[in-house]
Amino acid sequence: MSFAQIAMHRSRGLLAGALVATAAFGVSSAAVADEALWGALEEGGKVVLLRHTESEEAEAEKSMHLATDGDCSAEVQLTGEGRAQAEALGKVLKERGIEVSAVVSSEFCRARQTADGAFGEYERWDALNLIAAMPEGESEWLIEDVRDRMSEHSGEGNLFLVTHRPNINTMVFENVDAGSLVVMRPEGMGSVEVLGVIPVEDYYGSDR
Repeated sequence: MSFAQIAMHRSRGLLAGALVATAAFGVSSAAVADEALWGALEEGGKVVLLRHTESEEAEAEKSMHLATDGDCSAEVQLTGEGRAQAEALGKVLKERGIEVSAVVSSEFCRARQTADGAFGEYERWDALNLIAAMPEGESEWLIEDVRDRMSEHSGEGNLFLVTHRPNINTMVFENVDAGSLVVMRPEGMGSVEVLGVIPVEDYYGSDR
């Protein structure tokens, strides 16, 4: 049985109680939902798929190019805004006391720059690389490796995986903007529970 068949169920139980109060207090449901997700991260033991923050626009050929020597000048990189977003995320995580047990990043420069700006330390993993740039015939089993790692995560800290929109969409059926976080609860046996998405606007921007 495939991961998609057994694992990708959604849960809004985490948010249900919080959303009931929105009408009485005049708070938007989106704001309450985001706060509940931050609370889940503060509890620990969650897995986060983080799409890299804002990057340069480029032709498909350059967007898919991965420099074998790690030289970012030949790749798509973060914009100044993207770098600021990554730093803002790291600051919010520290302010909230959210424990980070591990950070794993795609080998692409825009993902590594996001991981470096937000967390400082991280490991690289080719299984998080842009799907379209993976060697022919290898994407399916590499994505399965990521799914297994997500579902088996344990401990008090949170696991952050920095990757790309097509990868996130393939694994958890969420089409997210740059800098967004998909928060999940690992359940083992190839299963995760998707709790929701924290958009970049919730930790970066003038209205924060």
